[in-house]
Amino acid sequence: MKRATKILIIVFFVAYTLITLFPIYTLFIRTFVGTKHSTDLWLWPPPLEEASMDYQWGNLSVFYNLNVDKVKKDLGIPEDAYIQARWTLSRIATEYDIPEQKIKDYFTPYSVYSGWIILFSDAQFWPALFRTVVIAAFSLIGLNLLSIFTGFGLAGLRRKDQIVVFNLYLLSAVIPLMMILLPQYMIVQEVLKWIPGYEVSGSMTRRISQIVVIVLLHIKGGALGTMVYTSYISSIPKELEDAAEIDGATTFEYFRYIVLPLLKIPMATLTVMILPSLWNDFMGPYIYLDKNNTTLLPLIQSYTGTYTTNYQVTYTGIFVSIVPLVLIYIMFRKWFIRGAMSGAVKG
Repeated sequence: MKRATKILIIVFFVAYTLITLFPIYTLFIRTFVGTKHSTDLWLWPPPLEEASMDYQWGNLSVFYNLNVDKVKKDLGIPEDAYIQARWTLSRIATEYDIPEQKIKDYFTPYSVYSGWIILFSDAQFWPALFRTVVIAAFSLIGLNLLSIFTGFGLAGLRRKDQIVVFNLYLLSAVIPLMMILLPQYMIVQEVLKWIPGYEVSGSMTRRISQIVVIVLLHIKGGALGTMVYTSYISSIPKELEDAAEIDGATTFEYFRYIVLPLLKIPMATLTVMILPSLWNDFMGPYIYLDKNNTTLLPLIQSYTGTYTTNYQVTYTGIFVSIVPLVLIYIMFRKWFIRGAMSGAVKG
């Protein structure tokens, strides 16, 4: 009976794990499915379709978001050559003396791998990924630091002014972003005008200033972090502070050597709660960052066209944006589990 129960539990958890991972798997498969098959259900990558020489250049350029200069260079077409949109691949082969098989071999992988080819050949992809990492990392560090100091100052809520400040933080958590978006944007733009060199498009000053704005907007107000740290620091026994005071420790020394080492669990708790929203922030970068200074999600959105959309590159971008988060959670899973389970077990 016990063996049957154990087997049943194992089967249940295996099935539950597969069901949980199934959306990620299907998203990965969708990175190989072309737009014309986007309405079909695929559980494995589709086979390659040989490129037809009747494909028109203009349709291919739009449909696959081709880097025209790169394609010309790869096929041996002069850089200054003008290729009309209605020209077929067959005519291009004849016009520039290119073997048809070479053109077929070049465009055939696009039927399945166009998302990966386009994304990783885009010169903006790696800088956008780097800016996403930088913004998420500095936002997370800043949010934790400010929340720690705020929580330490409000711990215990013993005075009326502490309660008023704490309630103001709670109030900021219930105000919808869309209600303050316009005045916030106007204030930010007015402040940025005071930075020398900001008006120069593409300048390093402009790029850094915009990124700093996103980081500051992420860490402002920190209602969730304030609640987490205020609650946790308030639970630290008052006797520790009294003992430190008797031993001659200053407030800073008490904070540095006693309180700070005890904050690993709330750090993990806040990180597991806030990291996905920081990493997947779309609205802030879309509004405040220039197109050549953007992060990953706005870059992915830019691949959607007015008349056609390459779903492969969209799904590929979404999948690639998820992978770093998964790796982070795997590497720091012990901390995250401790943070998630904090308070579940007493003693």
